[in-house]
Amino acid sequence: GSWLGAITLAHNQAIKHRHLSFKDLLLEGYDGNCLLKATPFVCKILEQWTKSTVFTPPNGWLMAVLSLLAELYHFANLHLNLEFEIEVLCKSLNVDLDKLEPTTVL
Repeated sequence: GSWLGAITLAHNQAIKHRHLSFKDLLLEGYDGNCLLKATPFVCKILEQWTKSTVFTPPNGWLMAVLSLLAELYHFANLHLNLEFEIEVLCKSLNVDLDKLEPTTVL
């Protein structure tokens, strides 16, 4: 995940929805009990946004994914290590997890 983010987002290159949908990946991980793989992958990619000048909060694309991660964090009964991944991501992006508006997708 870090590598993909480093060659795309860190260089202000978007990852197009048709190539990889973060929200779909997280939702499929939730439905198929694969969040142990999907969540760290998405978080590692998103951490590279700290090196970007374009993809910073309040970027709509970023905030939509962070809102879904906030919903997972608060309502999905995640393992402690997955909660930690989300906390680290929010801290690296200087986003307060408690102030994020969770989605209502789950």
